[in-house]
Amino acid sequence: MKKILVATDGSNNSKKALLEAKKLAEALDAKLEILSVVQNLMITPYVTEQYYNAEINESLIQSGETILEESLKLFDDFKGEVKTKLRKGNPGDEIIKEVEEENYDLVVMGSRGLGAFSRAMVGSVSHKVLNHVKTNVLIVK
Repeated sequence: MKKILVATDGSNNSKKALLEAKKLAEALDAKLEILSVVQNLMITPYVTEQYYNAEINESLIQSGETILEESLKLFDDFKGEVKTKLRKGNPGDEIIKEVEEENYDLVVMGSRGLGAFSRAMVGSVSHKVLNHVKTNVLIVK
């Protein structure tokens, strides 16, 4: 394994996944990429409301960038190569696209994410990724 993707949303489970990916990457001398996905929210289709839609989407992007910055801090002592990437869209779909486009050897992710909706759909993103990618997936509890 030479190329590992770790997906994060800033949750505690994601932080555990980041630390597990770090251990694996160090042991295997692998390159590591940290991915965060933010959803584009369209509140209303009306043109008069586009300003609010853009403002909310910009806020979500900033939140995603903050998650990546905080995640990267866990790798201050990491001697290998680590990069970050932010994608917009449905988290499960975007993680799958990333894996298909970049040919990772392993995907590491937490078993649950943030938010009440995520808790209601326990593991829905990890489950989707696990069942749709052709590469190995490590789900961290």
